[in-house]
Amino acid sequence: MTKKTRGNVIKAQEFDPHALACEELRHVYRGKNSSKLIVLFSGFVAAGMLAWDIGIVYACAWYAWLLVAHAWHWWLGRLDFHSANLSAELARINRHVMAAAFAGLGWGALSIALPFLSRPSKAAILIIMIIGVIVALPRLVVFLPIFFAFAAGVYVPLLLATPFLDFETLHMVVVMLLLVGATLWASARDIRKILIEVLLKQVASEQASWEDKLTGIGNRRSFDVNFANHWAQATRSKVPLSLMMVDVDFFKKFNDNYGHQAGDECLRQVALALDSCARRAGDSVTRYGGEEFAVVLFHTSLNEAQHVSENMLNAIRRLTIPHAQSQHEIVTISMGIATILPTLHDDMQHFVEEADKCLYRAKENGRNRAEWQIVKNVKKE
Repeated sequence: MTKKTRGNVIKAQEFDPHALACEELRHVYRGKNSSKLIVLFSGFVAAGMLAWDIGIVYACAWYAWLLVAHAWHWWLGRLDFHSANLSAELARINRHVMAAAFAGLGWGALSIALPFLSRPSKAAILIIMIIGVIVALPRLVVFLPIFFAFAAGVYVPLLLATPFLDFETLHMVVVMLLLVGATLWASARDIRKILIEVLLKQVASEQASWEDKLTGIGNRRSFDVNFANHWAQATRSKVPLSLMMVDVDFFKKFNDNYGHQAGDECLRQVALALDSCARRAGDSVTRYGGEEFAVVLFHTSLNEAQHVSENMLNAIRRLTIPHAQSQHEIVTISMGIATILPTLHDDMQHFVEEADKCLYRAKENGRNRAEWQIVKNVKKE
């Protein structure tokens, strides 16, 4: 959920649409126990009417279908809601839309029974179908494709059933579709506007908590989440993942000699320079802690990572920040690069440790340089 600019924070009217879409999808599946109870109770009432007018077999079959359709929609959503990588599920949004349509069809299937019901039952069934949409409105409308799929599941079967309805029932259906539909659409727009404003604040708040306040790039929390997501993605896609651990050379001496304010400004400039060299959608630069940074490069081979590291080393040198306590007389960085083709048996933390070992080698070999290795068999213990 990061935005590839300086930092991960959402400002004013500038926000990450992908992050907002993820939050919208989460809202669709957040726990709403009251809506579950209403579905159960309304469905039970409708099933009772069907059993009275048509027969208990049809009533039980319809009620079972309603529960299965809604249960599938809810199960699918909760599965992705707890996913470590919701953005991957967002890319497969079609299955969420399909599940919502099936949930709507749970109510829409009532239309088949309309020609065989008594007049009071017809009116009651139409009201129950309206209730089904109204109850789903506050939860689903924030993600419009899902809401429209649900509403279509309810109303399309009703439209298909109109040739088989008597005039009085047809009149009720037309009123329901026109007046109630217009009211629902107006309400949906207002509710969606309010929900989007709330979600924007939530996204902005969460993004801010992922930002390193000093440098404006991602913090350690951001690294942990992004690295886990990229690791899982690389494992599924069977593509290489590269990790760079970066350390500012002799930074403690720099702080002691120039003061902490100069040290803070040095870190800000280094962060900006590193971030400017990692511009692809799968690149992530974060402050790992103190004067140490971490760079995650998704779908990046060792040769490509080496090229990025050279750009970063040169970018820091071009800053020409004076550093009298360094043999290079300017601020420089050391880098450790590890590349892996991760599998389900490999361990992320051991991979980070291998990148750290490369960083230590770079320091031992004179600093202002990068050391690297291809990592294999970092197995879980």
